[in-house]
Amino acid sequence: MGMAASQARYIALTARKSNVEYEGQQINQARTALANQTANLFNQMMGMGVPTPPSTTDFTTVQYSFSDGVNTEVLSNYYQLGNSDSEYNYVVTTYHNEKVYTGSKKKMNDPQVQATKTNHFTYDPTSTDDNTSMTVAKAWKNTDGTYGIEASDGTTTIFRPVTEKEEDQVKAINKGNGVLVDQAAAADAPSTNGLFKNITIDGAGTFNADNVNSFKYDGSTFTKVEYDTADASMQGIIDSVIQNPAGNNYYVDENGRVITDDDLKTAETNYGVGGATNPEEPIAIREAQGEGITGDPTTENYFTDGKKFISRTDLDNAVAKYNKYVETGKKEPNEVNYITPQNDPTYSNYTAVGNCKLTELKTADLEDEDVWAELEQIMKDMKGPNGDTTAAANFAACFDTDENGDLVYKGGIYKFQMGGTTYYTTKNDLDTSLGTSIVDNEIDVQQEKLNYYNASYLETKVEDTQKALLETDGAGRFKTVRFEDDSVTYTLNTETVTDEDAYNDAMNRYYYENAQYEKSIADINAKTEIIQAQDRTLELRLEQLNTEQSALQNEMEAVKKVVDKHVELGFKTFGG
Repeated sequence: MGMAASQARYIALTARKSNVEYEGQQINQARTALANQTANLFNQMMGMGVPTPPSTTDFTTVQYSFSDGVNTEVLSNYYQLGNSDSEYNYVVTTYHNEKVYTGSKKKMNDPQVQATKTNHFTYDPTSTDDNTSMTVAKAWKNTDGTYGIEASDGTTTIFRPVTEKEEDQVKAINKGNGVLVDQAAAADAPSTNGLFKNITIDGAGTFNADNVNSFKYDGSTFTKVEYDTADASMQGIIDSVIQNPAGNNYYVDENGRVITDDDLKTAETNYGVGGATNPEEPIAIREAQGEGITGDPTTENYFTDGKKFISRTDLDNAVAKYNKYVETGKKEPNEVNYITPQNDPTYSNYTAVGNCKLTELKTADLEDEDVWAELEQIMKDMKGPNGDTTAAANFAACFDTDENGDLVYKGGIYKFQMGGTTYYTTKNDLDTSLGTSIVDNEIDVQQEKLNYYNASYLETKVEDTQKALLETDGAGRFKTVRFEDDSVTYTLNTETVTDEDAYNDAMNRYYYENAQYEKSIADINAKTEIIQAQDRTLELRLEQLNTEQSALQNEMEAVKKVVDKHVELGFKTFGG
């Protein structure tokens, strides 16, 4: 090997040895870090508390009890009076368990209430709300028979003919509150020729609408009708004119014209005897407007976008005005009135809750003492502090009160059997659940839970607190007790009682904490084993580096000898 080659080899070996030494230092640092982790885990384990199981003695107490011949009373609490006397020295709380007849309310998820549904679409044709009309910017009729309206705000709506399912809504629109056919003049009221002919005047000499049974106007006699008690034909006449007429009085003539009780009472306020104090406010007389749709309900009398309804006449007028504007350039005021009826369905003939048959209670059913006792208990507890005001109101709606203050059943309570038990519910509860279905069939997915009720004997803790005289034996335990409301002195039984529920809760808590402890120990051991494996790997690598360093040292010494030999020969050669 030449001089240069030997020197290069020596330099390379020196560099390699330096790298080995550096790697060895890094491994030693890594092993130190692992040792620190092991120490931390050990300290963590040493700091953990070992769970201990509970002892029954911790949950065992001395209990005093006595029997009064009916119940076994237990002394649950007692404290000494500050100013004791010869009669009483303690205040004592006792309790016993007994079955108490209790009314309760439950809630049923998705009850699937089934009944007959009747749609009642309401609409106020006299409404002056801003949203009952739209300003038309453009109007046209399509080849498929639909109409298009572009409003002034730039929105476009297509109106199609109504379908058969929308027939009731259109009828409600057309019926409205009837057509104003006349306004009864009352400027000369009361008179023998005008509206108030034959109207009764009360003793004070003033007009009293409550006393009006009939009167003549325009050659017709208007007769007072109480809607709720009227026959079906008279109710039909009022229905055709007035929306939701129940619970009011009306005045109907032989031609089917109607004056409302409210309008007539306005006369009581505005008109006086001998002359009108406000003659500019006449009374409205209305008659039926008709059913609207005749024959096929899909005939193009009305059009809709699914919510709003517009008459074909209004649409044709809007198109004609827009076409005239296109032809002449002269823009006329162009608005289209629309109406949006609201559906307020009513339900009747309730038949079932799920697969449980519903039966409405009759008056005769409440004559059964057991049935009435259960209902009475339910209503009592629903009014109580733990009851429900809505439930109480729902039951109250099923009764009237007579002149003696007694309840008179008027209907609306239903019963059904479920799991061998009879339960009760009310019409208002059924209405509430049935009205919240989110599917078309009205039965499934009723979102409002159904309230249903029953009364049963429930185990109840009955407590009583009063002053008492407690006497002790020589060992310091109480032996007798006498209460201020009882002349009998009772002998106390002394027994040790273990609170099993509390003990079981403590034992369950111990099992849980012990499981947590064992899992923590297992986690620490697993982490320690991983660290030890990593340390063994580093130790093995360090031994390899030591071996390599020894080999490098030996080789460097050999190369150094060669270099030294070359230097010695060089000096001899050039030194002569």
